[in-house]
Formats: sequence, structure tokens, C-alpha cells
Amino acid sequence: MTTPLDFHCESCVVSLEQALEAQHRGAHRLELCARLETEGMTPDISLAVEILDQVSIPLRVMIRATETGYEADDLVLQKMIASIQQFKQIPIEGIVIGLLKNQRVDPKGMMLLIEAAFPLKITLHKAIDLSVDVDADIRWLNRFTQVDTILTSGGAIRAADGVQEILRMKSLFEGQIMAAGKITPDVLPSLHTQLGLQWYHGRAIV
Repeated sequence: MTTPLDFHCESCVVSLEQALEAQHRGAHRLELCARLETEGMTPDISLAVEILDQVSIPLRVMIRATETGYEADDLVLQKMIASIQQFKQIPIEGIVIGLLKNQRVDPKGMMLLIEAAFPLKITLHKAIDLSVDVDADIRWLNRFTQVDTILTSGGAIRAADGVQEILRMKSLFEGQIMAAGKITPDVLPSLHTQLGLQWYHGRAIV
């Protein structure tokens, strides 16, 4: 797939084979995670090293230590911070994280992860779509230029059904809103016409 120059595609991958295929098909960046049936968890660092050795596009890595939900107690936070410190030893572009507490973005936990990740770039994943106060959470996130991307489907299963919310979030966030949710090459052009974003994300986006 050859995409226009006015937007970019991030491909979600779980293997070297998928990473190589995504790059071949025109992806501009990779998100590496494990166990997609849980919505994604921290992958093995050896896989990240293998991918970095064979691709030329940037790589961001999911950091998540719980199989369900996005809340993190002290033990989970320690595991996530340890993973971040490990992945900082290899040349990834950034990490993908998201913590909730009481159905809001967890500021205490997020600050610990943001500090641990510095200077890596950060994507806040679709946990934001479960917040009961997205506006306030985005305003809080605007304090951290390191958090340069928010991944969202606008609270819908398909990005095409969350267009209005994605546009509203775009108007609030000072970084990049990256749309996700069943985005495939056949729907991407019309979706881009509606959203005008710089980034789109998916498992089969290219």
C-alpha cells in the first residue's frame, strides 16, 4: 500500500514476520506488543531487538503488566518501570502506556511511568476511551510534551463510528491524536477525509 504523504500509518505487530510485512507494505512506524487477546501486554525484549535489527522504521513498545483492566498497584507499577528501564537500553522510539484509577487517567501512576521513560516518547493507548472525564484527562496530559500521541477510537469499536469524538479530542490535545479501531486500507482514505489526522493505527492498516 502506498499512502499519501499527508498522513502516516502505525502497524500493531506481535512478531518479526508481521513487522517485516508491515514495513514492506508501507507502515511508517510499528507498535510491538504481546497477547493481543488481552488488548496487548509487554513483549519480550529479545523480539524487539530482533525487529530493530531488521527494520528501518521506528518502533514503539507496549508496556502493560496486567491481563485485564488498566489499574496498577505498587507491584504492577514496579514491574512496568522495570520493563521501561530494560527497553530504554535498546534504540526504540518510545513506549505505549495507559493507567486508569477510578475510571480516570491515574496521574500518580502515569507520572512515575513518564519519569521512568524519559526521554522516550510516549503514546497513551486506548485506556483513555474508558475515562469518565476525557476532557480533564487530556488537559492534564497536555502538561507533558513527552506524551506526544493519544491512541483512540473515540469510544467506539470502529474509528468510523467515533469520528465526532475523535475530532473533539483532536481539538483538545496539543499533541497528535492517532485514530484506531478496525481501520483497513479500504476505509482509511474516507476516514482521513473526515478526520484529517497525521497518524492512523491498526493491526491490518497496511
